[in-house]
Amino acid sequence: MTLRPPRDDEFDAMLELMNAHQLAAFGEADYTADDLRTWLTTPYVEVDRDIRVLERDGRLIGYVDADPTRNDPPLWWCDVKVDPDAHAGEVVAELVAWLEERTVEGRLRVWTSEDDVRTVDAFRALGFQPVRHSYRMEIDLGDEVREPALPHAVSTRTATADDYRAVYDAAVEVWQDTNDPIDETFEEWAHWHVERDSYDPTLWFLAMAGGELAGFSLCRGDPVDPKAGYVSLLGVRRRYRLLPLARKEHTRDEAETHGQTLFPHAVIL
Repeated sequence: MTLRPPRDDEFDAMLELMNAHQLAAFGEADYTADDLRTWLTTPYVEVDRDIRVLERDGRLIGYVDADPTRNDPPLWWCDVKVDPDAHAGEVVAELVAWLEERTVEGRLRVWTSEDDVRTVDAFRALGFQPVRHSYRMEIDLGDEVREPALPHAVSTRTATADDYRAVYDAAVEVWQDTNDPIDETFEEWAHWHVERDSYDPTLWFLAMAGGELAGFSLCRGDPVDPKAGYVSLLGVRRRYRLLPLARKEHTRDEAETHGQTLFPHAVIL
């Protein structure tokens, strides 16, 4: 096995590996060329420094990257992909060994589906422990569209280019109350959310109160299913949270009662 930075001509091979991993872990090959291209061109990413692929017999069987936060010491978000036909324990061990050399200080954090037992077991064998869990949630909308019930003097509209900075500032404010505050610059945020092929301004919805941005729902289409979509970012600014702009999160029992499906995945430390 050879661990090295990816070559310029390996874009398609990397995308194939990532989707093979996604299909095995989540049952859906949902990683797009736009996703990979956006990541590789992120302003602060240096491919030769931050990314490695693992090759065996001319085939890519592993991928890893290191993406530090600006904390001191940093929290390193690390993405690890493994070919379903490869030995997960061997591949993950090789990739994590490079991560430990690359990061030096701080904490490593990776995530995977808890149903992807072979990968979870490989991380556990190296001393990783779960820190928290999250859910993929979905709902079938059906033919009847529910009308929004907005408070008085609150209206909604789609976003324009003039709104980008205000939406970024609101997202930073909202995420201060989460486990992972946004530490991207505006330029980095715009690279991920606006400057990409899949960006659709007609799917960015803003709640306005007296001319001020009160909340936002930034959505995108599903790259695999044209009849489906995702809520990428949803938030209500602090001083507007007593208004019913966003529904509370459902518990598992409530979600099942309302016909939603939950897809659990574990975040591993």
